[in-house]
Amino acid sequence: MVLPAVLALLGPRINTGRKLPFSFKIEENGEDGIWSRIANTVMDRPWAVLIPTLIILLGAGLPFFQAEFSLANRDALPPDDESRLGLDHIDSLWPQSTSNAAIVVIDFDGTDPLNESNLRQMHRWMVSQVEDERIVEAFGYALPQIGMNESSVVQFWTTPAEYLTPEQNATREYLRQQFISGDVTYVVYAIDGPSTSRESHEFVEDMREDRDDFTDLLIVGEDSSLKVAGFAAYSLDTLWAIQDSLPIALAFILISTIVLIFIQVRSVIIPIKAIVMNILSISASFGMLVFVFQWGYGADLLNFTPQPIEATNPVIMFCIVFGLSMDYEVLMLSRIHEEWERTGDNTLAVANGLQKTGRLITGAAAIMVVVFSAFGLSSIIILKQIGFGLALAILLDATIVRALVVPATMRLMGKWNWWSPKWLDRMLPAKAEPGHPKQEESE
Repeated sequence: MVLPAVLALLGPRINTGRKLPFSFKIEENGEDGIWSRIANTVMDRPWAVLIPTLIILLGAGLPFFQAEFSLANRDALPPDDESRLGLDHIDSLWPQSTSNAAIVVIDFDGTDPLNESNLRQMHRWMVSQVEDERIVEAFGYALPQIGMNESSVVQFWTTPAEYLTPEQNATREYLRQQFISGDVTYVVYAIDGPSTSRESHEFVEDMREDRDDFTDLLIVGEDSSLKVAGFAAYSLDTLWAIQDSLPIALAFILISTIVLIFIQVRSVIIPIKAIVMNILSISASFGMLVFVFQWGYGADLLNFTPQPIEATNPVIMFCIVFGLSMDYEVLMLSRIHEEWERTGDNTLAVANGLQKTGRLITGAAAIMVVVFSAFGLSSIIILKQIGFGLALAILLDATIVRALVVPATMRLMGKWNWWSPKWLDRMLPAKAEPGHPKQEESE
């Protein structure tokens, strides 16, 4: 309501400034202009246009097959950030306080963690985990000091207090308060490397897979449990939660898109092609996201530490880019469909549709590219990834995909673009107007 009112108030003054240098023409001769030349070139040489562009897009998307995902930790901050430097220093001096740790909580369900059998099994288990090259150090009541053997640990906990020195008593009491609460205890495993690494996730997975074998060796109640927590475990669980819901979300988006575009253009082929085209631009941007932010090409320029892709970013980016790309697709298809209904000539319809919508789509995309590129000014890598990925995807979609790949494929497919099963036409009959190609064919 506001925009029409403003345009009505401005009247002819809306064209003020059209003679400024570098301003776009408001009207463009149908036979002239860059989009007319692009349309004619694509229509004349569809294979020569399609093959190189597909190679570029598919090649750009290949790195995505090697993508690693995790939730962002403090490494999302710039390498010279004060809080990050402080945490890195703490990790190097006090491993027990490291942010990359697997915290294993064990509920013995009514039995005593200090039972000699439990104590021995816990000690063996902790020692075996420390021998894992992924573990830097372990902290728990069953291993008061690194290097203590099984007999020393049992003696440490079972010796009466009167036979221990005040320092030994204080140490034992501290460990009891720190790690034991009734029949529940926990163990901290400091994991080597960043908490976003694949090794950290794999250690958590291995611990969860082997927990039943370990708890079978303990004297525990029927409702005992062993839970693995910590940032690495939280990150892994988040990835699994996203993976569980992703197929449903994708199915909803893709099916809805097919139905809505079919209603618009009365074709089964075009909606499927539109989805494939959008996936090409999205996958290319995702591949470059891995190339830059995971592999680190451009890390010095953008001031970040190479790391796995933030797990939620591809989901957010897919939804935004798919929506914007489909918006541009619908705009172009609407004009192409109008030309097809008017002329019945697929090649002419595609050429006219590209020529009449190319400048509009490119202008709208340019605004979005500038807006998303501004995200790159942030010092947080999460926003850098979102801005870079969205800007690149829209740029590729509005130039290579929308201007070259889409018209080239439609030119090659000819009248098959507008095919739909007869039973769908009977279920959802289109209103035919005089001169409509389908009406003339039926007559």
